[in-house]
Amino acid sequence: MGVFLTLSRVDVNISYFAPAYYRVFDVVDTDTTHDWPAVITTAYDTITNALNVANKNQSNGLVPAWSTSDGAPNGGALGPGLTAPTNYQYDSCRTPFRIALDWCWFGDTRAKDYAAKTSAFFGGIGAANIADGYALDGTPMAQHAGQRSAAFIGPAGVGAMTSSASQTLINQSYATIAGSNALAGGAYYEESWTVMSLLMMTGNFLDYTRY
Repeated sequence: MGVFLTLSRVDVNISYFAPAYYRVFDVVDTDTTHDWPAVITTAYDTITNALNVANKNQSNGLVPAWSTSDGAPNGGALGPGLTAPTNYQYDSCRTPFRIALDWCWFGDTRAKDYAAKTSAFFGGIGAANIADGYALDGTPMAQHAGQRSAAFIGPAGVGAMTSSASQTLINQSYATIAGSNALAGGAYYEESWTVMSLLMMTGNFLDYTRY
């Protein structure tokens, strides 16, 4: 997505940010005009902007699905006649996975600091009780009440991999999705996040540029 330009304000979907892969791109991309470290900084700055007093999410890490780069939820991001989601939903839920990967592979403390927020929030709920949707302030907004979603639970568990203090959440998340029955959002999407999350939590989701 072309959202990383150093502009005063652009529309973004934070769940697409993948700083660990931007580091990989920086290694394999021989075009020196591509400033991947700046892209990484912009990604983390945008996440910081999105966790603010107005959004009531400073401590829980629940980023909006669509927002401006300065952190304001933006329901108009998709254009005229369309309403973009701005809560923590089936896009946003991927964020702990993608950010925690940057700590697990490269040790970026900004990733650890972000994931500490989501781990504290979801750890307090318990993996089996994670809803498939939240308002930014942490109020449940389940799309499928009473059903479990691997897309929410798996990435929450991977986010917990940034700290040994969150081992309980990792264990709970693994156990909850390992039976491949947390499919509230539909088989394709949920099974994809089941596989990726289980690979990550078992140490089998690898950066193949290192091998």
